[in-house]
Amino acid sequence: MDAAAGGGEEVFVTYAQIGAYFNILALEGPSAQDRIDRIVPYLISLLPPPFVPAPDADADESSDSDDDHFSLTSSDDDTAAPADGPAVDPAALDDDGQDHISRLPDDLLSNIVSCLPTNEAARTMVLSTRWRGVWAATPLLVDDAHIRARGFSAVRALSRCVAAHPGPVRAVRVTRTSFHRQEYALERLIASLAAKDVQDLILFNRPWPLDMPLPDDILSCGSLTRLYIGFWRFPDTTAHQPAFPNLHELGLFHSIIEDRDVDALLAHCSKLRILSFAMAYSCRSRLRIRSSSLCVMMEWRCGFNEIIVEDAPCLERLLFHSISDRRPVRIVNAPRLEVLGFLDLQVHALEIGGVVIRAGMNVRARAMLPSLKMLAVKVRFSHDMEVKMLDTLLRCFPRLETLHVMSIRPSSPDSVGFAEFWKSLGSCDCLESHLKTFVFNRYQGLDCEYLFLCYILKKAKVLKTLGIDCAESDDVVVEGGPMSGSAGEGNVSSGGSSGSDGVVMEGGPVSGSVGEGNAPSGGSSGSNIIYVYVASPCWTFQNAIDLSVEDPFCVLRHDKCWIASRVMALEVSVFDHGTDAGAISHRHVYFELLRVWY
Repeated sequence: MDAAAGGGEEVFVTYAQIGAYFNILALEGPSAQDRIDRIVPYLISLLPPPFVPAPDADADESSDSDDDHFSLTSSDDDTAAPADGPAVDPAALDDDGQDHISRLPDDLLSNIVSCLPTNEAARTMVLSTRWRGVWAATPLLVDDAHIRARGFSAVRALSRCVAAHPGPVRAVRVTRTSFHRQEYALERLIASLAAKDVQDLILFNRPWPLDMPLPDDILSCGSLTRLYIGFWRFPDTTAHQPAFPNLHELGLFHSIIEDRDVDALLAHCSKLRILSFAMAYSCRSRLRIRSSSLCVMMEWRCGFNEIIVEDAPCLERLLFHSISDRRPVRIVNAPRLEVLGFLDLQVHALEIGGVVIRAGMNVRARAMLPSLKMLAVKVRFSHDMEVKMLDTLLRCFPRLETLHVMSIRPSSPDSVGFAEFWKSLGSCDCLESHLKTFVFNRYQGLDCEYLFLCYILKKAKVLKTLGIDCAESDDVVVEGGPMSGSAGEGNVSSGGSSGSDGVVMEGGPVSGSVGEGNAPSGGSSGSNIIYVYVASPCWTFQNAIDLSVEDPFCVLRHDKCWIASRVMALEVSVFDHGTDAGAISHRHVYFELLRVWY
């Protein structure tokens, strides 16, 4: 799996090479097919949810919920007089054996059919002559999760279902079917979908083989607005030019596609807004982004050798969930880029405007990205170069408003040699006037992490919100010994902790939503007040590409909030006491309360 996902040192050009590599590994473990079969469910879990929910075979038919009792026929209470009308004769309401549902208007019947699973919707044709045309008049929805047939029969059933319907085809979701040795049926299916104006298509091939070619007719589905494909070899666009004038969202999962074909797709998708790659195998390729419409680009566990944002005037989000070896990320022209992350300082080598960003460099205007408002970065605080690179990055984004820092657990013991480094640093534009939210992901209570936290609290003059996501740990130790239980007003004194913490507790946990216009009781709107939240990670594939999710990295628990104030006189803090154990230990009193609260 690791090799197919881009990990390891092997370099593959074709899936045949991946298969051969896995077969070698099979001498000491699972077979090649077993390894790939483990990848498939994971990739399917990244997809958007089904548009038609599969019927629940385990559902309790005797449920007494109101929804289960709802029907279009008379109920037990129908003998009662209507609230605004005369009494009704019970004899007139006796069951007359007639089909009252079929008397409903066509559009309502069509809505009913569209809510049924694929197989049940087709069966409505046999109910009566009235229903015979309803299925044909309803835009087709197909999900192979509703088809009982498997193997060759499933492919034929899908093809016949689409062929029998006059169209249009609203959505097709195929994630459970293998098209191996069913090339003709597959070609017929794709040709029918293209002819019947399919709008939404999710098409996965259950391997084996891994490099099965996707029919060229897929490039003729001009009505598509969303397309996700998985485990295919993408057609050669030099022979068949893509025609996707309406495509808004494109996802390429574990599929073979040449660099030139990606270029052709971007050039011929004038409305494309979201582009995502998931679990591409390691290959010698570069991803070049040139699109006048693209808003989101997502790379999820892929092995691209290089990512270049060459010309993307509308790009708002550039997102990574990267693995494998170090690779360049080059941002040439993205004037509207607002969200960048997770930038892994061990994996990514950032270049802005032709300038390679190096730790400790003097950042000039050409290497700055003024549009960026949110940055998420993975840092190993025990590594000298990554700590210095973190400071340099803050200077590259002068209008940064939200900073997410994920602390990666060091392989070596905690280093405390950075106190003088953080103490000697001056401020920068984003800390002076823009950074309002700082979220510390996987905070482990290490001295090197705390030093950076003190730096942010001291230098970020407009900081309003601090989020803490604590890593899992053993018993929490504070200044009185181990502590257990819930942190609340009963175990936090109103006087707060020592002044060496950089923040002072003003009160206990506060419930409710917190904002500038809705401050917790006891708080104020002064610049000295900071709201400290428990943070919960929300980093998922779908959140990353969903523009309606304002922050795809983490959410702040508004029901878990503390009011804190900065300590402006930092003479008693770690900055003036170096790494003295007595000065360092005070910080645990405050931040470990958050950890216990979990």
